[in-house]
Amino acid sequence: MGPTRRRRLAVVLLVVGITAALAPTATARVTVEMTVDGTAIQGGETITVTDDPAVGVDIEGDESIRSMTVRVDGEPRRSVEPNATNVSERFTLDLTDGDHAVSVVVDGDERLTATIRKDSTGPLMTYTSPFESVGQPRTDEIVIERADTTLGIEFDDLSGVREVRIERIYEWRSGSGSRRDLETARIENPGDNVSHPLLFGLGQNELNVVAIDVHGQRRTHDITVRVLDARQPEIELKRFERTDGSIHVAGTVRDEVKVRSLSYRIEDTAQTNFVLNPTSAEPTRSRTAVDFEFTASISDNTEGIVLEATDVAGNVREWTIPIGYRGHVAPRVAIAEAEADGRTVDVAGSVTDGRVTRVVVESVGTDGAVVDSRTVYDGTATDRVEVRERLDAAGGETTVVIRAVDVDGREHRESVTLATPGAATPTESSPTRTPTPTATTTPTPTATTTVAGDGDGTETTSARGTLSTGVVAVGVLAVLLLVASRRIGRRRR
Repeated sequence: MGPTRRRRLAVVLLVVGITAALAPTATARVTVEMTVDGTAIQGGETITVTDDPAVGVDIEGDESIRSMTVRVDGEPRRSVEPNATNVSERFTLDLTDGDHAVSVVVDGDERLTATIRKDSTGPLMTYTSPFESVGQPRTDEIVIERADTTLGIEFDDLSGVREVRIERIYEWRSGSGSRRDLETARIENPGDNVSHPLLFGLGQNELNVVAIDVHGQRRTHDITVRVLDARQPEIELKRFERTDGSIHVAGTVRDEVKVRSLSYRIEDTAQTNFVLNPTSAEPTRSRTAVDFEFTASISDNTEGIVLEATDVAGNVREWTIPIGYRGHVAPRVAIAEAEADGRTVDVAGSVTDGRVTRVVVESVGTDGAVVDSRTVYDGTATDRVEVRERLDAAGGETTVVIRAVDVDGREHRESVTLATPGAATPTESSPTRTPTPTATTTPTPTATTTVAGDGDGTETTSARGTLSTGVVAVGVLAVLLLVASRRIGRRRR
């Protein structure tokens, strides 16, 4: 063979080597299928179980499979070395409650990853009202001071709450013996929380709460709730009017647990007249706040009416009301005169009708801040207070306010706004702040992997030769050809 033919042969071999090195290798097809408790699951899907799941893995490949590993949250749980083209494994995964990433790795390559969510317990309940507790209260009993309340519960469950059942049991004794009262509620699809009105009885109550999730798993709490009542009933008058030989009285009586009775008598007499007859301790929502009205005969010598309210705990409220009582009437607050005088404002007015215990007059700036304040009256209940005060003014505009507090603690007010250009209000300039530069972070490029599907719901991965491998092969082949060419050249010489 001549030198020219040898060179041509070397070039041909070089081209063939480069082409072979860069050409893709044959595709090795691997199909992976996984089932959880008999249900097929695809890559990227999530399936919920209520117990440790039975997992099935079936693998089919064109070439012999050397190893298969099942990983849970990155940790190997099942490994086999089949050295066969078909693999079929069945096993149970021991999982804690929550989401777990389960992956099937074949010959070192991750072929399928899905999420198994284990939800094996009933909903977690957190109580927000009328007591606070995360889960079952740890104390032997819960103590509250109000019978008519709202039971507030927040739920935490991986799958969602389907139903809540609430049951309150109360037992009490009456003249005929022991009695039992039951209040129940069933709430479907409550979402993340529930707020349900609930009425307890004085003393010990048994509360049973059951929360059931969408899988039928339930959590039950048995709670003892004790209602204590150390407060007297409250009486509010809305009408107290005297006419010829009679007094007309109307109002509302309230109690934190239950009003037992309401009666009245003429002062300095012994005869008691019931407006609300005595009742038992049975929980009754309508007896926590009761409107009443009655008319009593009086004489010219009558000085007052005595009201007596009792509750089922034995607390008593007795109120002697003078015949001339006006406390049920809302006080009338009036500003007769208001005038600006340079840096001050003068105001005159009055508080009449009703019964008040405190009267205050204020000057207020446009920003709502009180510039000056004077207490006109602070003492026992009275039905008339005169107001005449001079107050410091605000710059530009001043609002003058008279506030009166009645015997029930409610506030009544009247106001007027005056232009006060003669009064200057000093202002302070706020320091200028230089904005703090915000650091900007350049996103780091993320590598993207593309997985090809075979169209039947299973995942197929094709293995191909990489460019780096081809370059190495070309380099080795080129070195061999170069050595051969040099040997040919030496023989020629």
